[in-house]
Formats: sequence, structure tokens, C-alpha cells
Amino acid sequence: MLYFYISAICGIGGGIFSSQFFKEYSLGTLGNIVTGFLGGIATHTVIVLTVGGSAFSLAIVGGFIGGVIVRVAFSIIRQRMTSDS
Repeated sequence: MLYFYISAICGIGGGIFSSQFFKEYSLGTLGNIVTGFLGGIATHTVIVLTVGGSAFSLAIVGGFIGGVIVRVAFSIIRQRMTSDS
């Protein structure tokens, strides 16, 4: 359960970190935190299912990268939805 929390926190960090580079696609503070959290949780689940175990390095790196990926994906989706209307 500790690795789950680490992945979630690092996912939040990844969501906030990526917003510094993609300011024009920002989802706002709460949106960046939520998408980063979801990315960290999703990545933790994938790592546990594929690797079969956990480690601090997997939780930290996986959570961070997952937070960045999901946050950027939501930003791209949001941009496409608003540009089409």
C-alpha cells in the first residue's frame, strides 16, 4: 500500500511538473493535480500487474511518468474539444 501512495504522490508531482512546460494547455491547478493523480494510480496498477511486484524506484518513476502522460493527454483532448466548437 505504501507504493500505491508513493505512485499517487509522484503522479501529482508529474502533473504539476508538466504544467510548467505546457502552460498554454494547462487544466488549472485542480485539473493538473487530478490528472496527475489518476496517471500515478493507473501506472501503479500497470506496474503491479506486469512486473508482479513493487519497488520504490518503480513507484516513483512510474508514478511521475504516468502523471505526466495522463495530464498531457487530457490537455490535448481538452484543446481539441474547445477548438472544434
